Amino acid sequence: MSEFSQKLMDCIAASGYSIYQLAKEASLDRTTLQKTAKGQRLPSLDYIKDICRYMKISQKQEEELYRLYQIEKLGKDTVASWDEIHQIILDIGEIGKKTNSNLNIHFKQQSFHHFNEDITREFSTELECMKAIMCVIEEELEEQEIPEVYMDVSWASQFALDQLMQSNSSQEKKVICHQLLNLRCTDEKRKVCLENIKMLHQVLPYAFTTTNEYDVRYAYVRENEAEEKFHLWPHYIVTKKHVVLCSNEKNHMVILSNEQIAEVYRKELDKMMQGYRLLFDYQGYSGEGIKKYRKLMDSDETRITYEPFPCVALMIPNEIKIKLMNDKKLGKIATAFFDLPLTKSSSFINVFGMKEIRKFICYGHLPGIYDQYFNAESKELRKAMLDNFYGYMSSHARQFYMINEKEFPIGSSFGIEMYGKRQVVFYSTSKELSFGFISIDEPGIVEAFASYFSHLIDSKYVYGIEESITQYEKMVDQLWREMEEN
Repeated sequence: MSEFSQKLMDCIAASGYSIYQLAKEASLDRTTLQKTAKGQRLPSLDYIKDICRYMKISQKQEEELYRLYQIEKLGKDTVASWDEIHQIILDIGEIGKKTNSNLNIHFKQQSFHHFNEDITREFSTELECMKAIMCVIEEELEEQEIPEVYMDVSWASQFALDQLMQSNSSQEKKVICHQLLNLRCTDEKRKVCLENIKMLHQVLPYAFTTTNEYDVRYAYVRENEAEEKFHLWPHYIVTKKHVVLCSNEKNHMVILSNEQIAEVYRKELDKMMQGYRLLFDYQGYSGEGIKKYRKLMDSDETRITYEPFPCVALMIPNEIKIKLMNDKKLGKIATAFFDLPLTKSSSFINVFGMKEIRKFICYGHLPGIYDQYFNAESKELRKAMLDNFYGYMSSHARQFYMINEKEFPIGSSFGIEMYGKRQVVFYSTSKELSFGFISIDEPGIVEAFASYFSHLIDSKYVYGIEESITQYEKMVDQLWREMEEN
């Protein structure tokens, strides 16, 4: 008996029903219900939802039952990857807010001198390791004209990235950061590799918060966890003067403080990088970046768009779109964003939030970078734009799913788009960091995001298609009333 079937049996017992009584009450096939409870059959999720409607169980118990069902059907790694991706979205949503004062360490020259007294040092507590890594990064930032850091993905590199992230505001220097990811090979079925998503979780938030040069590359490895245990020092951070060698444990590492040794490591890493592929393909809002974005959009594959604000391209009236598309400065950008893609409407899934919609209703300001190009000054234009979007929803021009922000408090500075199962794109709409978009075509990662969005639109985090229309209309009407009352 699986965890799911055992949980189902417990829920049925707790509800006071027998299997026969529940099947009769819910008008369900008794044989199917019996086999499901015994772990002999796994029906559809809709069937499980029908059961839950009649069992007197808490929302928490119901959610746990759904989760165990998904694990039973798709495997623990797939469900764990959904959790990881969900947290990635939440973390990126904190763009501009991620400051950790506990890690904001600045050292005096006396501290640097003391730190460099020994060529080789071993650290055996987590606190010692953290302080030492911070000191290595701080010294690189202080002493080098062009700071440059090499690292892989580990607990140690997370400390280093946190320190570099804070250097954006405290340092005028541009920092070069190279990070190499050893992604695990996905099998011929493109099974989700949880380790790959965990690595992406470390690098994506930094990519969305840094103005430094961030060079992230990946290669495939066939090592498993058992083989990794035989590595002497599996992780590293290398600067101009230091080589940090780290174990898999957070309380054990060695630092070699020697420029000649560090130079040898850097040269070897430069050679290694030639065999790695770029993970992030940074694009801009002009030139080749826009051409590539346009090519991605013109696809007849399923397309998924996740954005924190109703689609601007569907809100702005056609006459204003034409004006922006004919503008000498903004023409290419406007064309890329306002021309609707060739994707069939039935294949286009639009997941959207209502972040900053209050500000738009009150002042006519669009979120992030869009506000630099267009402002809806009159109330009439704002209402027309909101009605335009409502019209698209009501006509079912796409599959619209409105985010339930009581359950899923999203950020407001980025979006995600998927083009079939071949590419996932992250784009920034932040005024502070308008780097355009990052595209990833690593098969395992793309497959994981496709799976996540399929799960998302059937979860508590978004409203259903019809409910989304109702909730949108209700929220917009309420915000208008509040503005007029004030």
